[in-house]
Amino acid sequence: MPIDKDLFYNTLCQTLDPRSGEFQPIDNTNGTGSEMVLDIRWKGGIHFVVRRYKYDGCYFVMRDKQFLSDVYNINKPGDKHLRIMQHIIDDVDSGRYKNKKTLSERVKSYVVEKNLVSCMNDTKWHELINELMENAPEPCDCVQYKILFEDFVPDYFWDLRHDEDIEYMDPYLIEWMKIKHVQTVHEFRGLLLSDKTYTYDYKPFFEEILQKYSIPYEYDETEQTFTIYGYR
Repeated sequence: MPIDKDLFYNTLCQTLDPRSGEFQPIDNTNGTGSEMVLDIRWKGGIHFVVRRYKYDGCYFVMRDKQFLSDVYNINKPGDKHLRIMQHIIDDVDSGRYKNKKTLSERVKSYVVEKNLVSCMNDTKWHELINELMENAPEPCDCVQYKILFEDFVPDYFWDLRHDEDIEYMDPYLIEWMKIKHVQTVHEFRGLLLSDKTYTYDYKPFFEEILQKYSIPYEYDETEQTFTIYGYR
């Protein structure tokens, strides 16, 4: 059943103690398909936020519109969740989250620590990713990328349209992306016949995209790949 908004809000306000935090006016112009039910703000710009969807909700701590805590899912405002919420509010009030870094702050610290230089911006990443997801030919298992903070370096290529993470990921986390323009596909023709092999070359297509959005890249003739660096 849908969560009753008024009951949800009244239960939270009657039960939760904001301590030194202050209740804020509710702003639901975020366009995310959810409604902000509760917003408690402390000095330093830290917020405890409760959001409501049609059938469930969630709560978390944030600063500068970025998460400082885990996101806790909630189906209805029962005693268990109310206790957890109050515990989180008490933690914020005691200063536990004061020095905790947001994701963007962690990225800045990492970039400085590793002596990296930014080579792309969010706009260019969004333009490139949208083109690869909406207009890339098929088959197109031709993309791989590495994320900051991760030691894992992929050794295979995949179709970005089947990537469950890229659509919701902040693009400034991408350390580099490779695009392989030659695609080889093997067609299985049964046990008595050998597989049939098809080779596709999408080099003109990818070059056009990179030039269209003025995206800097390096080309490797041996690997037949374009490499776009987020950081170097």
